[in-house]
Amino acid sequence: MMRFWPALVSVALVLPVLASQERSSVEQEIHAMETRWNEARARADVATLDRILMDDWTVTHANGTTDTKARYLDDLRSGARTFSGGITESDVTIRAYGDTAVAAGSSLSSVTLNGQRQGGKLHFTRVYVKRNGEWKMIVSHATQRP
Repeated sequence: MMRFWPALVSVALVLPVLASQERSSVEQEIHAMETRWNEARARADVATLDRILMDDWTVTHANGTTDTKARYLDDLRSGARTFSGGITESDVTIRAYGDTAVAAGSSLSSVTLNGQRQGGKLHFTRVYVKRNGEWKMIVSHATQRP
């Protein structure tokens, strides 16, 4: 039994490091997804958004309205939804749970939908799932912040 102790100690020391590296890798991938998401929205890059979002993606906006992927992309494509300038994020945290990750933080954007102002100072939560080796956003929720 004593000859197994060095192996057990080695495994006990290596596993937390590997888990931390995996978590760090997922965090980097989700931060990159957040950047792509915000850049694509600001440029109305519907093709990129189509790749990022799951087909059954939904969003709940800060005013309580909801959109499907199809409606959201149609609004961007038609110019009904427009972003003025970029979208900034702060205080973003990423939590990974296997093939699921949750991004939460604050954002600032200037958006209009059919001429009505939206966006502004928001708190957001977005859920990503890994499918066929790629991260995809499945849901997004925003709340107005003071």
